[in-house]
Amino acid sequence: MSTSSNENTIFDFEVREDEIDLAKSVPKLKGASNWRMWETQMFMMLRFNNPVYVQLVRDEIKMPPTPIYADQSHRSVRNLLFREAGGNEEKETRITAEAIKARSIQIVASNLELRKHHVDGEEKWERANTRAFLQFVSTLEPQISSSLYDITNVREAYLALKDLYWNPSHHATYLRFKKLVNLRYKREDPHTFVARFKNVLGDYTAFVGDMTALQELCHFKRAVVSNPRCHLFILNLTINEEDPDMMNQVYRDFVVAVRLHQMLSKS
Repeated sequence: MSTSSNENTIFDFEVREDEIDLAKSVPKLKGASNWRMWETQMFMMLRFNNPVYVQLVRDEIKMPPTPIYADQSHRSVRNLLFREAGGNEEKETRITAEAIKARSIQIVASNLELRKHHVDGEEKWERANTRAFLQFVSTLEPQISSSLYDITNVREAYLALKDLYWNPSHHATYLRFKKLVNLRYKREDPHTFVARFKNVLGDYTAFVGDMTALQELCHFKRAVVSNPRCHLFILNLTINEEDPDMMNQVYRDFVVAVRLHQMLSKS
């Protein structure tokens, strides 16, 4: 599954203000039984927060290598100037002590800029890795996260868990999850779509167990958010996490909002 782009570099990394809490939006990894579903959802939400996080997990962004600094010694700079002169006698006569000193100063300044750029890259890599790792770990059951006590690199953590829990035999469950993830509301009656969504959701949870109301909400929002008919619903969506009837109310609000949009469109 490709979930990231190679266009980013670590120097592009900036923390976004709208990052979501993965602990509430990704079903906890329990082990081999839900590895593929967890992996798909984890990458999806991690990428929503920042594509750089996914690139770190996939080893597409590495710690910036130490730059190669130019030699600023008198002899090295003198030789450099002669090479640049290319045997031109007039240019060689200009290679004075002052010219060598001036070029040395330029090289020192250039080396300092290289060093500053490298340090900036290292700091951004460390910051991005730390944030990605903490968000990654928040999607794990406690007994699983405790097994990573000596790991701080998000890619190493992912590979360690993959070695333990990925098993191709769970492909059937993954296909059900993929069907849920790809479900989209198009033009059907909103009440009919809610029933279809619940059926697909139930088909999936029958294999892996119930999910929280917030997790169910994330799946439902993803299924409807791209449809213009649902903009009114999304804009006015309010939730009460303490309400045991939260999702039923969300479904009712969805049906009302879409039908209202249809009425206004006809008027």
